[in-house]
Amino acid sequence: DEGREFAAAHADAIFSRHSTLEAGRAFYADVKGRLARHGRTPGELLILPAATFVLGDTDAEARELAHEVRRQQVSGRTAIRHLEQVWNRDLSAYDPDGPLPEVDPDPGEHTIARGRASVRSYRDPLAVAREWRELAAAKNLSIRELVIETTGRQSFIGSPATVAETIDHFVQSDAADGFILVPHLTPGGLDPFADTVVPLLQERGVFRHDYEGPTLRDHLGLTRPDAAPR
Repeated sequence: DEGREFAAAHADAIFSRHSTLEAGRAFYADVKGRLARHGRTPGELLILPAATFVLGDTDAEARELAHEVRRQQVSGRTAIRHLEQVWNRDLSAYDPDGPLPEVDPDPGEHTIARGRASVRSYRDPLAVAREWRELAAAKNLSIRELVIETTGRQSFIGSPATVAETIDHFVQSDAADGFILVPHLTPGGLDPFADTVVPLLQERGVFRHDYEGPTLRDHLGLTRPDAAPR
């Protein structure tokens, strides 16, 4: 809450992370709703979630490729180390392709994952463990499959036409002002998106054809603070 209030008062853009349309809309409405009391208008702050994408000639092909990409990104060892951040225990003896540990997390202060930034995301490890066990049971997920399920950021998966339509729907539904794309391959991972999705967004009239100025502020359509209407 403190961060959202700070952003509403001072930020030009927020780099956020939401995995569903509903979560994005709730965050968008909350933050944008705080702007007026700081004398700002909705257009003075952009909300730009991170998003991955996987393209295919068909939606089915893209889904298959996305599944393979995520399995390559989350190795068995990576899955176990991620689980240790919640369980606060050495889980190296567990099979990443097996079920979750029956033992509960150790809520002690001295975490074996000390120094890992993501530990701060799990302030109630017992509650997280209960939630993950329910999810794993409902979907019959192994440790590795569960980590893949719970760590993925917003992803646009499908044919170029499907991805363009979905992104536009998010923006038109006030779930975001745009997206910061995180390709799974670098440095050339953005090329297919630029070649196939961007032209479709331009046809819809929702993406620029040319830059309007020399600065990032110009590219994002933000006015200079001293020129913003009050």
